[in-house]
Amino acid sequence: MLLPLLLSIIGTLLLLYLYTRELFGSRFANKICATLPVHPVFGHILFFMGKSSDQAFCLVNKYFSQVDRLGKLLTGPKALIMVNHPDLLQQILTSSDLHDKPFFYKFFGLGGGLITENSGERWLRVRKLLNPTFNTRMLTSYLPIMDFRTKRMITKLRTMADGQTDVNILKFIGECTLEMVFSTTMGRNAHELPGQREYIQNLEVIQNLLGERILNVNQHLEFVYRMSKAYKREQSSRDYCNKFTDKIIAERRKELDKLSGMETEEDEYHTKSLNFLDEVLAIHDENKLTFSDQEISDHLYTIMTAAHDTSALTVAYTCLLMAMHPDIQTKVRNEMNEVFFSSSVDINCDSLKQLEYTEMVINEVLRICPAVPFVARQTAREIELDGVRIPKGQILVVNFFSLHRRTDIWGSDPERFDPERFRPEATKARHPFAFLPFSGGLRNCIGSRYAKNSMKIMLLRILQNFEIQTDLKFTDLRFKFEITLKLAGPHNVRLVKIN
Repeated sequence: MLLPLLLSIIGTLLLLYLYTRELFGSRFANKICATLPVHPVFGHILFFMGKSSDQAFCLVNKYFSQVDRLGKLLTGPKALIMVNHPDLLQQILTSSDLHDKPFFYKFFGLGGGLITENSGERWLRVRKLLNPTFNTRMLTSYLPIMDFRTKRMITKLRTMADGQTDVNILKFIGECTLEMVFSTTMGRNAHELPGQREYIQNLEVIQNLLGERILNVNQHLEFVYRMSKAYKREQSSRDYCNKFTDKIIAERRKELDKLSGMETEEDEYHTKSLNFLDEVLAIHDENKLTFSDQEISDHLYTIMTAAHDTSALTVAYTCLLMAMHPDIQTKVRNEMNEVFFSSSVDINCDSLKQLEYTEMVINEVLRICPAVPFVARQTAREIELDGVRIPKGQILVVNFFSLHRRTDIWGSDPERFDPERFRPEATKARHPFAFLPFSGGLRNCIGSRYAKNSMKIMLLRILQNFEIQTDLKFTDLRFKFEITLKLAGPHNVRLVKIN
C-alpha cells in the first residue's frame, strides 16, 4: 500500500516540477496575447485532443485569424509563438542563424533530409552541397522527361473525357508526378516500377498520420504515441517505403559502378543527364564522409515526397479552380496556344517563361491553397520581435494559409480567386514576404524551379486536350492538414475533349 502511494506522490511532484519549470521558462511570453479560447491550466491542448486533421486545421486557422503580428498557443504552460506579419517573417526567415527546426520535425523520420534537418548549421552545409543538383542544365534536361510522362497521363485521361464522368484529377496527376520524380531523381525509366502504387498508398498513410500527430499535442510524447494503433500503422507503411527506396538506391549504385568513368548515360529520352540520385552519390564519392547511406536515403525520400506531392496538389487545385472559373481557363488556354502554336515549338525554359498569365494563375492557386501551409523554426539564440525578447530554444510557428488571407494585403475578399493580384506591378508593390508559397529566406524550397516547370507542362498538355468542368464551388471545399494541404474530398472534375 505504501509503495503505490509513494510512487504516486513522487509522480505528482515530478509533474508539478516540470509544469513549474515550463511556466517559468515561458514568462517572456507574458507580453504576448494568447488566442482564445484558452484553458487556464492546459492552455489549448484540450481543444485539439481527438480532432481529425480537417477539424484541427480549421482550429489552427481560427486561432491565427486573431493574430496580427504575434500571438501564442499554449501547450500547458509552454508557449508556441505565432508569427503572422510579413515584417516579422522577413526578420526570422532571413536571419543568418535562425535555421533550426523544432522537435516535431523528427516525427518525419528523415533526420538528415533537407526539410527535416534540425540543426541549422548542418543544414547549411548540406544545402550548399545539394544546390548544384538543381542547376539550370539539370532542370533543362528534365523537361522532355516531364513532357513524356505528362503525355502518358493525357492518354489515360482521354478514356474518361466524355463530359459526364466525374474524374478525381488528383489521382492521375499524382501518378504522373510520381513517374516524373522516379525518372528525374532515381533514373528509373520504366513506365511503372513494381510496387509503385503501393508506395503512393503507404506514403499517403504516413502523411495523414503525421499531420494528425503534429496537430494533436497529446501524441507528441514518444512513449505515448508508440502505444497507439497509429504508430503501428505508420511503422508498417514506413517500412514499405524505406525498403522501396533502399532497393532503388542499391540498384543504382551497382549500375553506376558498371558505368565507372562515364559522366552521363543515354536513356529512352535520348537526353544525356545525371539524375538527383546520381548527383548525390557523386557528392558522396567525392566527399567520403559527407553523406552516409542513411543520409542519402533521407535526401532522396525528402526530395521524392516534396516534388511529387506538392506539384500534384498544386496542379489539381489549379484544374479545379479553373473549372470553377471558365473565363480564366479560356484565357490560360489562349496564351498557351499563342506560345505553342504548333508541334514544332519546343518545350524549353524560354518557351515556358512566356506563359506569364499561366504563372499568375499558378501563383494565385498557391496563395489560396499553399501546398505546405505551416512551417516552424526554433530559436538558436535570443531574438527580439516587436520588443519581446524571445530566449533560445523557443518555437516560432508560421501559417502561410493565414498569411495569404490577410485583408490588409490581399483586399477585403481574400478568398476570391483573382490571378490579377500577380500582375508585375501589383507584385512589385507588395511586401516581399507577403507571399511565400515556397517559404522564404535561405531555408526556402530547393526545388521551386523544378516544381514550376512540371506544373506548367502538365497544365499545358491538359488544357491543349480538354476543357475542364466541375459542379463544385469554392465554398464546398474543406481542407485538412497531412503535412501538405489536402482536400477532405476528391478533386472531381469533368473533361471534354478538344479537337
